[in-house]
Amino acid sequence: MPFAPRRSMLAAMALAVTFLALGPLGPALAAEAVLLTIAGDITNTNRGKFDPFQDGFLAYHEKSFERAFQLTRNDLIHLPQSEITALGSADTWHGPATLKGPRLKDVLARAGAGAKPVTIFALDGYGAAFDTKLLDSREWILAHTMNGQPLGIGGRGPLWLAYETGAKPASAEEEAKWVWSVFYIEVGNK
Repeated sequence: MPFAPRRSMLAAMALAVTFLALGPLGPALAAEAVLLTIAGDITNTNRGKFDPFQDGFLAYHEKSFERAFQLTRNDLIHLPQSEITALGSADTWHGPATLKGPRLKDVLARAGAGAKPVTIFALDGYGAAFDTKLLDSREWILAHTMNGQPLGIGGRGPLWLAYETGAKPASAEEEAKWVWSVFYIEVGNK
């Protein structure tokens, strides 16, 4: 289920996030930057209620919550990692890509999501809904690196949802579920 992007404001926000993540404090700040917020029907939380000022980008996307679970780059890197080979069907692919990151089910377990449907959102507002059957049908990962390089904003980062295809390309319909620039996951039906 796609959601309409608002490109001009997103470009400015992406530039600001990039500056903050790679500015004078460099890698130390980037490691502690929150990359993913999980909200909705979860049992584990590590932050309080949505704040329209502090959570400006979430407010822009009309997201709010009473409580949430956030993960930094370090949090994601320190979860068990999976490495997959993925290939899509779009003409822009140069060949199979090696993606590395934690399994989606492990990320959701950290937030206490249980076996519930989720909607995964990208920075541009695109959202893909996953029922429990689709979640269980593949070993989905939230990749933070591609071919050994960190995924960045302006590319497919900070996180890219995908699964193992090997050298056989996924269909266009399957590839549409490979949300890139993931920043927010809503758990349960809202």
